[in-house]
Amino acid sequence: MTKYSFLITGASSGLGLQIATEALKGGHSVVATARDPAAAAQSHPEIESLGGSWVQLDVTRPDTKDRVAEIVKEKGVNVLVNNAGYGLLGSLEDISEEEFITQIDTNLFGTMRCIKGALPHLRSLGGLDSGATIVNIGSIVNLAAFPACTAYSASKMGVEALTETLALEVGTAGIRVVLIDLGIFRTSFLHSFKKPEAGMAEAYSGGAVDATVNFLADLAGKQPGDPVQAARRIVEIVDRTGDHPLTRDLADKGVGKYLRVPLGSDSFGSFAAKIDSLNEVKSSSVFEALAKSTDFAP
Repeated sequence: MTKYSFLITGASSGLGLQIATEALKGGHSVVATARDPAAAAQSHPEIESLGGSWVQLDVTRPDTKDRVAEIVKEKGVNVLVNNAGYGLLGSLEDISEEEFITQIDTNLFGTMRCIKGALPHLRSLGGLDSGATIVNIGSIVNLAAFPACTAYSASKMGVEALTETLALEVGTAGIRVVLIDLGIFRTSFLHSFKKPEAGMAEAYSGGAVDATVNFLADLAGKQPGDPVQAARRIVEIVDRTGDHPLTRDLADKGVGKYLRVPLGSDSFGSFAAKIDSLNEVKSSSVFEALAKSTDFAP
């Protein structure tokens, strides 16, 4: 089996920590990043005991690109997992412009900075046989809209669009790009959701925004998704091991076959519903006639 070298952002908790653990158990090398690597190493000694290492990285810093470029070259990284991020929960009206910008800066611009830092090294590895891979962690909000998730959805939809276009730009260089549309998994993510400093305006009390906030608060600790299984699947998608049908399909059809991978039954359900909605428009003669009516006459 080919051994890979992972750089995983936001690895001090949640899915990032689980991906690091599963990759190390699979015999791969891992550089796990955290804003405070000393605290992360103390809280999660299993990473170093399994052979991994911690490095300091804050994806919101302007020197992120240079820092990532240094790490991937020094450590011989061929797999970048962009996992760092957080959620801001509240109505668009209640979220300040500064809070909205910070959400985008972390989730979208942070991903962009890491990719820009890693690309020159990944390109130098020489094609698909090198295992050069970028994994971006998306979200179920890419597939279904949820009240109170305006800023978070905007950041993750940005990651989705970036990923789709990036795959076209770097695929010819033999760099594989994968988007994981993640459902709701039992991590600390819901416990760490941020809310607008302004609180909730009276206009939203008792409405859809309020209901979503309460639903997610009640769901914390009872999420349907198992993060260990999600991490295992992500590692298998990268290294094409294991006995899962998708892994075999990747091996048979080539690593570039799939761009988007939904994980979680809730994510797959939203994925299917989105396709049905788009197919309804596609099959509608009314929509087709309306669209074509805006072209210049032949």
